[in-house]
Amino acid sequence: MYREGHIGLGLLVATPFAILFSFSIAPQWGLFTFGFAFITSRAPDIDQSLPLISHRGFTHTIWFGILLSLFFAIGATVALSPFIMDTGSLDGLDALASLLMGNWEVFIIGFVGCFAGFVSHLVGDILTEAYDYTVNPFWPISNTAYTLGWTQADSKVWNWGLLVLGAVATAGTVALI
Repeated sequence: MYREGHIGLGLLVATPFAILFSFSIAPQWGLFTFGFAFITSRAPDIDQSLPLISHRGFTHTIWFGILLSLFFAIGATVALSPFIMDTGSLDGLDALASLLMGNWEVFIIGFVGCFAGFVSHLVGDILTEAYDYTVNPFWPISNTAYTLGWTQADSKVWNWGLLVLGAVATAGTVALI
């Protein structure tokens, strides 16, 4: 799957979480959820830019998705903390723990949004015909390879169709909230 398809699928997968966070916490958190999913929907393909890392290897596992989502969630919590709370005289790990506990909404929304985008990428790759690539999302615990082969990676219909569906779902959610 190409960039357009991954982004559209990321927005589509993030939609129910964006609606949930918008109505259970505050409307702006739905927008943040889409933003996080948008950013990470292409993240597994960083392996194509890194030497010595095979495509659809470790960066296409759930474990990498968890690490990446934790990284972004902690980063977002720390970055938004000056606007949300004052940690006072705390420093180091005490300050970080205070930020994460005091801003749990940011952390949860960051993690869920990022993980939704990441998982959507794996789903998109599983939908495509494998050629010599498959997705082993639970490696090294399981070497089970997944591929459905429903479409070619370069299919304009699938890639642009998913982008349009994701954009419509996002626009509908924004109108709803």
